[in-house]
Amino acid sequence: MVQSVLIVGGGSAGWITANLLNAHCRRTGRDTRIVLVESPDIPTIGVGEATVPTIRRTLNDIGLPEQDFLESTEATFKTLIRFKDWNLGETYDHPFDRRPRPQSDTAAIAWSAQNGLPFDRHFSVLTQLADFNTAPKSPRHPQYQASFPYAYHLDAIKLAARLSSFGQANGIEYRLGNVVDVIVSPEGLIAGVKTDRGDDLTANLYIDCTGFRSVLLGGALDVPVRSFEKHLLCDRAVTMRVPYDVYRPERILTYTKATAREAGWQWDINLQSRRGIGYVYSSQFLDETAAEAALRQYEGAHSDELEARHIRFASGKREVSWKGNCVAVGLSDGFLEPLESSGLYLIEFAGLAIANMLADFESAPQATMRYYNRITNDLYDEILGFLNLHYVISNRRDTAFWRAATSDEVIVDDLRDRLELWKHRGPGQFDFPGADRLFARDSYEFILHGMRYVKGATHSRASIPDLSQVVMKARAELPDHEAFLSLVERAAEARKLS
Repeated sequence: MVQSVLIVGGGSAGWITANLLNAHCRRTGRDTRIVLVESPDIPTIGVGEATVPTIRRTLNDIGLPEQDFLESTEATFKTLIRFKDWNLGETYDHPFDRRPRPQSDTAAIAWSAQNGLPFDRHFSVLTQLADFNTAPKSPRHPQYQASFPYAYHLDAIKLAARLSSFGQANGIEYRLGNVVDVIVSPEGLIAGVKTDRGDDLTANLYIDCTGFRSVLLGGALDVPVRSFEKHLLCDRAVTMRVPYDVYRPERILTYTKATAREAGWQWDINLQSRRGIGYVYSSQFLDETAAEAALRQYEGAHSDELEARHIRFASGKREVSWKGNCVAVGLSDGFLEPLESSGLYLIEFAGLAIANMLADFESAPQATMRYYNRITNDLYDEILGFLNLHYVISNRRDTAFWRAATSDEVIVDDLRDRLELWKHRGPGQFDFPGADRLFARDSYEFILHGMRYVKGATHSRASIPDLSQVVMKARAELPDHEAFLSLVERAAEARKLS
């Protein structure tokens, strides 16, 4: 029986996992003790500020009210990513909605042959609403529900802090301490964890959330990393927080900006009281000093006194995520890169899967481990191919980075044949095996058509949907993004006064 779970490490990975496990055990009547031990000295990376729509299900499963979440994490809405200069001089969107529903193959194929009709503006309502900065929901909608799919921009450090207090209030045991020793049994299982506070912590199942250090799975159990660096060249980021009292943009946007740069790309994300910006780049083509200078030049003179933070990462994944009685979640298992906001999703996926496999692990541990490792490896490979797509189909050859990032040897093998097919037709229903994908046909359509990769014969425009009435109705019924955020702020102030 899994009577106890020890989660080593906090941050987003530790606290999302702990709360998902705790909520599952409470719902199913499992009497499982959940303990989280966190270092007081090691800072969280905490740069992941964008999410995908599954975060709503995760927070709802945990039981954190949406208003509470919006207030405590400085969250704003995210409805799409707006890509600029991935083809030089061009802009396109990857929104969360795809019209019409159900998908029309005829419409997609018809569009792909048209000249000058942007796919996003003809097949997404959210792309058009983003131009008006319309919120995807109104205060009348139930929590975590709306007429349109949406996610959030958030402060990941504040998310971890709120989930920490929420989890402890709901029975998760909390310890502070640095891990000084991991005991491994002769059978290759974790037998206990010692901290510098004198704690000897034991459990039936150990979850490694120690970030890139991977103290349990990578360190104690010596599980090697499978590198993705051949396919994803970026391995550095320089980030900055820009408070609105230093510089406030004209609008708090409902989308992430992803702008291609000479040696990578740059994000720009709007929260309630600040923006988060970051330049993701390849150290083969740019050094830290030049990357920081480029970020400050982009932001302007008001950034001169702001602190810049440099982060090193490697794209890759542990060969297995679950070995013996230890599972790695988040950065301790693997990392791709910040593009398309998959980092928090991988934590959500792992936490939910582990919670639902506790009973399986008790009855058939080896089969459970093999199955979990297979689906997790498949998920990483799926996301790897999608991220790789953004680079390899670019028409940019203007810098050494882009010549390398678009070279034939960088293409993921699983993507190669499909790219050959997609030159002549749009992606079809049989191009994406697997039921539970993060990025499926809709997402590929927006990237492929947005970057003008698909060619084909001329078709009639009759298949292109007219979304004007839907857009008009949504604009009449939904508030402006800043107006919605003002309501959140007023509700928070009223609660403090009551």
